[in-house]
Amino acid sequence: MIKIVGTMNTYSTYFKIAGACLIGILWLFSTNVVNAQISQDAMNRAIEAGVDPVRLDQLGERAVQSGISSEELLRILEPATAMAGENLPYELIFEKAFEGMSKGVPVSRMQPVLASIASSSSQAAGITDNWVQRPGVQRMLSRDGRMSQQRFRNEMIRAGSKGLMQSMDREVLVQTLEEVAGGPALERSSASGIVTAISILSDLPTAASEPAATARMVVSALEGGFESEDLLKLPGAMNMAQRRSRLPAQAVAEGLRRQLQGGSPASDILQNLFNGNVGGGPPGNLPPGLDGGRQGRGQGPPG
Repeated sequence: MIKIVGTMNTYSTYFKIAGACLIGILWLFSTNVVNAQISQDAMNRAIEAGVDPVRLDQLGERAVQSGISSEELLRILEPATAMAGENLPYELIFEKAFEGMSKGVPVSRMQPVLASIASSSSQAAGITDNWVQRPGVQRMLSRDGRMSQQRFRNEMIRAGSKGLMQSMDREVLVQTLEEVAGGPALERSSASGIVTAISILSDLPTAASEPAATARMVVSALEGGFESEDLLKLPGAMNMAQRRSRLPAQAVAEGLRRQLQGGSPASDILQNLFNGNVGGGPPGNLPPGLDGGRQGRGQGPPG
């Protein structure tokens, strides 16, 4: 019995050693496969440009899991490397690539989007870089204290890039930044609020038809005390107001402007819009000029 137990213990030890060796071999094999996906030259170029090596490992691992070839992987890595070399937030490329991989999107379809991200980010940087250096913006960042200048600059590029990718006229971004810097918005807003204001520009229902008025409306919201969480709700609130009031987007925008001029708190304005009360008063009681020509035609607000 003692000999049998001893033999079983020996076999158990052998199995443990063999299992550990097998795991080690598999790990080494998987690591080599991952590393083989990105050529050493491409890795060196990316790292020299400023890409985080950890992100390269993650990209390689995801590529293996998604069945992406070395050539396809290089097409993803090239715009990230180019952005890093220009001191642009290259993380946008990784985020979009990972999103595409998780959805099974072919690299051939990802490529134009990634190229657009790189191009629009470069345009946004050309607009925002000098703006961030302005004394008023620097004072705002110092007062806020929650976002470094580098992070604020990168977040502004992200926000501006989003709008430009959605065909927003670059002059809208320029004008919005000029109005922010030239008025009380910098004194009343946080860094995150300004970033959010830029990011929602292209989401507002009047963005395409009245881009200049949309820019002014967003700046007015900042000046009226809208913070980041309020601004994020504004596009949805305006769309809801338009549906419930059956008014054109321009009339809804005018109603928002009047409520802002009246000094109503952001929470009240948003609730009014969600309720369809475009002018800020009770439903159906629209101030002159906000009825879209409905008065006298027997049309009231929907029930």
